[in-house]
Amino acid sequence: MEAARQHRWMFGASDGGQRRQLAGTLPRTWAIISVVTDDPTVQPDPVWPNPMWEPWAAARPVPGFIHLDSAAAGRSSRAVLDATSRHAMREATEGAYVAAAAAAPVIASLRANVAALTGVDPEGVAFVESAESALNAVLQVWPLTDGDAVAVAPSEWGPNLHAFRVSGLDTTWLDVDAAGLIDLAALDRRLRTAPPAFVHVTQQASHRALRQPVAEMATMCTVAGVPLWVDAAQAAGHCAIDVGADVVYATSRKWLAGPRGVGLLAVKKAWRDVLRVDPSPMATADDPLLSSVESHEAHIAGRVGLATAVDEFIAIGPEAVSERLDAVGRMTRAHLSELPNWSVVDPIASPGAITAIAPATGQDVFEVRERLLRSHSVVTTACQVARAPLDMPVPWLRISPHVDATPEQIVTLCDALATL
Repeated sequence: MEAARQHRWMFGASDGGQRRQLAGTLPRTWAIISVVTDDPTVQPDPVWPNPMWEPWAAARPVPGFIHLDSAAAGRSSRAVLDATSRHAMREATEGAYVAAAAAAPVIASLRANVAALTGVDPEGVAFVESAESALNAVLQVWPLTDGDAVAVAPSEWGPNLHAFRVSGLDTTWLDVDAAGLIDLAALDRRLRTAPPAFVHVTQQASHRALRQPVAEMATMCTVAGVPLWVDAAQAAGHCAIDVGADVVYATSRKWLAGPRGVGLLAVKKAWRDVLRVDPSPMATADDPLLSSVESHEAHIAGRVGLATAVDEFIAIGPEAVSERLDAVGRMTRAHLSELPNWSVVDPIASPGAITAIAPATGQDVFEVRERLLRSHSVVTTACQVARAPLDMPVPWLRISPHVDATPEQIVTLCDALATL
């Protein structure tokens, strides 16, 4: 609640009536005017709703619920859904391989766009089935041996820790500050005195509003000659992922709002020569080296849909999207910080649109999530401790709206939580 006292959000009636501070339930006609704070790093947020984002919402099917779960899966636009279904129909009417050949220019364009977003050349981009598949693929081809060390933060995504263990790696821990941010001075000392085989970092945490300083880490790792791998599953479409990392991997279905079943992997050229790749006997001489990790049973329709989603994202502007999502997160945390019986895990001014709230009176967040969905048509995520076993003391409820979020939706959530 300290953050709530430091950052006072002011509201005003849309008809120009008297302003008042957030306190309990707000009238549905009230919109955010500004944020009042003594913190000079927090800038005023735009009036809600912002007309710039109305086309984003209008481009999508009208939801039958309040969707506050983009960190699980974003809502694809009609254009993305149409592109995906058209390719699937073409597979059924013309043949899968004929359709794949026809889609080759679209996939090539997607590869070039992903290369630009991740800071690698197009030959360093591969498409797989998920972010998890991407990590498993790079673990298989990277020159690692049993007992090699991977350095991670305590907030690391739990399934990644499992993947490292299964691969025979020793996990070592990076020092962090009280907020969970990686201590860059300590990282510099580690790289100089006891460098690991690679440093791995989840750029934007899945379970709370924590974003690691990956660009600064990449600079340090490059100087030390230690590769940096970045899990950008929650960062792609959320914030910049061209950060100088040697490996970046992500998924289509979250903040990029692409189809499920598509993941992306990007590897810098400087490291591709060391990969232990055994090209398929079906490969041709013109196939890029990294294409060997791609499945011949790939979800091509999903990749075609992702191409449209990425085109839409680039057309809007990645920086504008990131700024808006930061504002959405601040708005969400400000509302929830006044809610009784729940505690907002991170400060209001934290980056990104992911918010975690912890139960203060022993609530079962899994039951709360189901009741929000069933009785109030609000979609959220109940985060089990296994998501980040060294960072989560108890399960948390995650709220992750996209750029079209409104104060009215968050007030509805607050009203619902107050009754549960």
